[in-house]
Amino acid sequence: MIKSLFTVIICLGILFSIQTVYAQEELSLPEGKNIKEWESISAALVAEKRFSEAIIYLDKILEQEPDNLKALSNKAGLLAQLGNFSKSVSISNKVLDLDPNRISTLTNKAIALKMMKEYEESFITFSKIMIIDPNNEKIEKARAELLSGTPTVPTKNSKYEVHALVTIRDTNGNLIATTESTNARYLPSIFTEKWWEKLGFDGNIKQLENKEIFSITNPLIPVDDYIGLLTLERQMQGYNVHIFEVFIPMIEMEKTDIANVQWTILKK
Repeated sequence: MIKSLFTVIICLGILFSIQTVYAQEELSLPEGKNIKEWESISAALVAEKRFSEAIIYLDKILEQEPDNLKALSNKAGLLAQLGNFSKSVSISNKVLDLDPNRISTLTNKAIALKMMKEYEESFITFSKIMIIDPNNEKIEKARAELLSGTPTVPTKNSKYEVHALVTIRDTNGNLIATTESTNARYLPSIFTEKWWEKLGFDGNIKQLENKEIFSITNPLIPVDDYIGLLTLERQMQGYNVHIFEVFIPMIEMEKTDIANVQWTILKK
């Protein structure tokens, strides 16, 4: 039971949030005489969220067995809990050198990388877990959350050129407004590359000289009574992943108006 609780807390408990460690009254620590006892004491301390103290006993284990993968992986998880993300990644890498498919360690590493704002490396690590365990819904959701929170970057000097044309008509079909913009940003990720490749496989990419072209027209339903930002996005596990964004001059809309945006994206 203690072992099960320990695994849940270390491997999955930090999946969606990093716990804050509060100062608390120091309590005397039991001694323990061997690795089995140190594991049990460390697990009990983790259950009480006494993470720094739990690491003391993991270090005792590692003094005896420097390559104890379970102790190393658990220490990496606790260091992430304590905010020492760089050290957590370093220890995780040591474990993965010996056991590349250890899911608990890959999870610890992916989370620590995310907190370090190493978004692409975190995505790659989450994706590796999905290859090993394709039905892991928690990891799939964590990866989607990561992508939805990854900052976009300007398309200027990138391989992408984006043009968005917006038209707004009233219920009778009369043209009310039109605007266009190339002030765009994109998601700098392997995910974007894979998404583009799939468009090609599905026959949605056209060739023009040395460029690939994707064009689509989507209905535009603003959340407010105005439009200022256009997004070409994908829904994943309840999260909106913005693949491309375009900023346009602010346009006011009535609830009955009908708007469409025509996207034209060129890839060099």
